[in-house]
Amino acid sequence: MATVKENDMMALLRRTVVGLWIVFAGIGVTWAEDIAATVEPPVVKAQEPEAFLVVLNISGPTLLASNQDITDNGKELVSLPRNTYKRLSIAPGPHEFRFKPFPSGKRVAHLEAQASNTYYLVVGYSPGKSWAFPLGGDPMTIKVVSEEDATPLMKEMIAQ
Repeated sequence: MATVKENDMMALLRRTVVGLWIVFAGIGVTWAEDIAATVEPPVVKAQEPEAFLVVLNISGPTLLASNQDITDNGKELVSLPRNTYKRLSIAPGPHEFRFKPFPSGKRVAHLEAQASNTYYLVVGYSPGKSWAFPLGGDPMTIKVVSEEDATPLMKEMIAQ
């Protein structure tokens, strides 16, 4: 059986432990509030304006199927199998589209893109023209076309 003195000591010890817990909890809350006050909220970037480009690969049938790899200002933009198209976001401003295997020369299409507008780029290889080159014309096509010209082509293609 515990004596009165021991009961008083136990009660004192409990009050001390509870008091210390309250003090440390208060310090922790204050410390957390200080940290929260010094942390800045994340900066939300304003969405940059964008334009849209639909690339259509109109390549004709060939013995070996291969993709058309297109660059935009020297950086790879898209690689598309024949009879497919893909819609992409591009930055407003000047663009120079080329076939990746032909980084220079006359096989190029230029575009000055405006924000929120959609543009259509037709690319492809015409095997029928390749045997008659140069009389039959360049077998490679890369040009910006109107929506009216692109819409019928897209109806016969698969979206990527």
